[in-house]
Amino acid sequence: MRVVFVAIGDELLRGESREGNGAVLADLLTSRGLRLAQVRVVPDDFAAISRALSELCEPPGLVVVSGGLGPTDDDFTRQAVAFAVGVPVVCDEDVLAGLRARYAKVGREMHPSNARQAEFPQGSQVLANEYGTAPGFALRHPAVQAVASDPERVPSSLIACFPGVPREFAGMLADHLDRLLAEAGVQDAATLAKTRRREVTLRLFGIPESDMQGVLTGLPHYRSVAMRSLPTFPEIRLKLAELDDAAGYDAMLAETRAALGWRIYGEGDHDSHAAATLRALQAGGLTLAVAESCTGGLIGHLLTEVPGASASLLLDAVVYANSAKTAVLGVPEALLASHGAVSEEVARAMAEGVRHCSGASLAIATTGIAGPDGGTASKPVGTFCLAVADARGTRSRQLSFVGLDRSRWKRVVAHSALAEVRRAALGWADRPPP
Repeated sequence: MRVVFVAIGDELLRGESREGNGAVLADLLTSRGLRLAQVRVVPDDFAAISRALSELCEPPGLVVVSGGLGPTDDDFTRQAVAFAVGVPVVCDEDVLAGLRARYAKVGREMHPSNARQAEFPQGSQVLANEYGTAPGFALRHPAVQAVASDPERVPSSLIACFPGVPREFAGMLADHLDRLLAEAGVQDAATLAKTRRREVTLRLFGIPESDMQGVLTGLPHYRSVAMRSLPTFPEIRLKLAELDDAAGYDAMLAETRAALGWRIYGEGDHDSHAAATLRALQAGGLTLAVAESCTGGLIGHLLTEVPGASASLLLDAVVYANSAKTAVLGVPEALLASHGAVSEEVARAMAEGVRHCSGASLAIATTGIAGPDGGTASKPVGTFCLAVADARGTRSRQLSFVGLDRSRWKRVVAHSALAEVRRAALGWADRPPP
């Protein structure tokens, strides 16, 4: 029995959106000792979807489908699955009532087109969606050939359809996958329990992937784990999975944490650098103020994406112009004139100024040259300065990341600032910096 994946959407074939749901499925299967057999992307076309499903349902197994469950005219998945299986589409009145109640709860009247999200191929089992409005569904597709060893039994594939919205797909898949694997005959619950490997996802910032590999290769128990590195600039998700040596796996985790130290800011696929920074502040009972020039509010944006950020973040001042640095934060004009806006001296004055006017226990400031113009021989494009001010004083550094476009450069500067805040909050200011 095998598992295959079908992503549906014209936008995926036109390059308007990137397909990532297949990777989510593959990752969950890997943690269960399974491998995704095939990935196929098909357009929003009734005939193409039906044809793909019929082809992929033989040999039998689990066919996971993403997309095409919305309320618009280009959402054909329900009808295409029904046609491929040979059943009509029917309305589930309980699901329809639930949709109406969900809209009423937020004070909205459900548009008639949303009623399509309560329609399913006859005989489907509804897959609850706790993350959005459109439920999924699963339905058996009988294959053509009988099993040679048992001619009386006709094999079948299980088609499981989920919304294409990444957050909804990932949440629903985690909720339903084990049961679907068992129902499809891919693995029963007992086998899953035996084959599921322990795996941890470590979140890293502050080390290139090649340097990380060099560190890990030199650890005594490196061969006791299966390692996967998944960089998403400027961070790395490091996945370490258990092989056959439980004690070696535990030892390798301890060695990895010790070797990479502060560069590991969290665990899990959904942890974030900003969330880890806020946790460090909250653990120390600290508050934060931010003064941003070159990052243009990105640090504050990353922090305020985390629920509860207001418990720690007091102020984010975007002081892009020199006049704003002086008027808002009190940076002396003479300092700007003598050292330039991109200097450790100005970054220190910004951090001290925003800490003073906010009353925060800790402050971070950024100033730099994003480019493509504005650099000099002594301060080329890509140069930036960071400063942290707290009760221990003010510390600053000048760094440079060259060859990056503005967007990527701003991201790495913002994450560098988060790393500085986290290190300061944890009392690691004297340890080697990023």
